[in-house]
Amino acid sequence: MKSKRISFNDLSQYMVVISIVLVFGIFAVLNPNFLSPYSLQNLLTEISPLVLLAGGLSFIIFTGGIDLGAGAMVSATCVISGLYVSRFGNGILPVMLVIGFFLGLLNGVIVTKLKIPSFIVTLCTQNLWAFIALYFCPNGSVAVGMDFRKEIAWMTDKVFGIPIIFIVAIAAVIVLYIFQQYTSSGRSIFAVGANIRAARLAGVNTDRAQIMAFVVSGACSSLAGALYAYKQKSAVPTIGDALTLSAIASIALGGTSMAGGRGSVLRTSVGVVTITAITSGLNMMGVDPLWKDIIIGVILIVAVYLNSDTKGRDIIVK
Repeated sequence: MKSKRISFNDLSQYMVVISIVLVFGIFAVLNPNFLSPYSLQNLLTEISPLVLLAGGLSFIIFTGGIDLGAGAMVSATCVISGLYVSRFGNGILPVMLVIGFFLGLLNGVIVTKLKIPSFIVTLCTQNLWAFIALYFCPNGSVAVGMDFRKEIAWMTDKVFGIPIIFIVAIAAVIVLYIFQQYTSSGRSIFAVGANIRAARLAGVNTDRAQIMAFVVSGACSSLAGALYAYKQKSAVPTIGDALTLSAIASIALGGTSMAGGRGSVLRTSVGVVTITAITSGLNMMGVDPLWKDIIIGVILIVAVYLNSDTKGRDIIVK
């Protein structure tokens, strides 16, 4: 009888649980204050916008695509939210959802109708979103006026010790999970990522599924930008510069295949908690910020390796 060969790939289904236990355990030993109520509340506040960003971006990766401009879109919508919350009040949140819808639609239409790889399209549109952010805030961050801070202060208030911004993010994740698991559109997105040719033969409108993935990601990225404006109480044109890497690392750490067809927004959310816990723990230890990106990059490489198959399918860029 042939003995079963044990592969590192077998660890992928347990990786998200193993990683979060290790991260919290290590930092709790190195710094007991890491698990204090104050630190945990700050962690929940910090992860909330990134949960939205990574949750939406997951759907593009479910199709086997990528959005390199998600972080820049967060910067643009953070700036718009911070500058115009004085005019629209809390109505800026649905406005950002509509803007994100159309920004995602633009990406999706270009990818599907012009048949250009998503990484090229989003690499180009990334510059457009960054231009918008810097055009409105050429001199750096602009704080929300003191007269209007009371209108947005509720987002960082707490209910039974839980930040409202975290409750909003979790509610959005639940909606995304329901869309992923229980709608035909959600299932068609996975079908495209698993095998786009087979999906077409099965009658799936693959263009519509890909466009829907970009629309969901755009809406989530824009809402994440608004949440950053609420959290920071200012328009920050560079807030999203490092977020794309963190979001992709969180998605990979959550067990999503970079080739598409497999993953879950719930596991992505756990990946976000892990990545944010790592950066928060390093900050509390006074580690040079440059090391954070290096560490997250290493985590991304390991996560992609553990989630890849051994037949080379994951190297295909769709």
